[in-house]
Amino acid sequence: MLNGTAMQYRTRPVLTGHPASRPCPDPSCHCPVQTSDKGHSARSGRPADRYESWMISARHYRLVPHPGTGAPVGISLNAPILRRRVLREAALPPDHASLLALLRTALDLEP
Repeated sequence: MLNGTAMQYRTRPVLTGHPASRPCPDPSCHCPVQTSDKGHSARSGRPADRYESWMISARHYRLVPHPGTGAPVGISLNAPILRRRVLREAALPPDHASLLALLRTALDLEP
């Protein structure tokens, strides 16, 4: 997905069976969960999103904590961007693509 070759999300979860390629009858086994999560079912078979690669200096790299738990949930985007590269454009219907282009122009977001 990240290298830009996949144009849609997979329709099956990554893990479709036991790691040993057989059913596991042991209820105490530490096998990975065999069911897909909510994120997979929401994306299953849908067109891929736009992905970008942003380069920032290590001194501006700041983790953003979750307000409730304090666990890191991402990085701060309040940093000077040294380089930005589009890895893949989103697969949008033509009418959405033209509206997005107008919005980018209006907000002066075109590189």
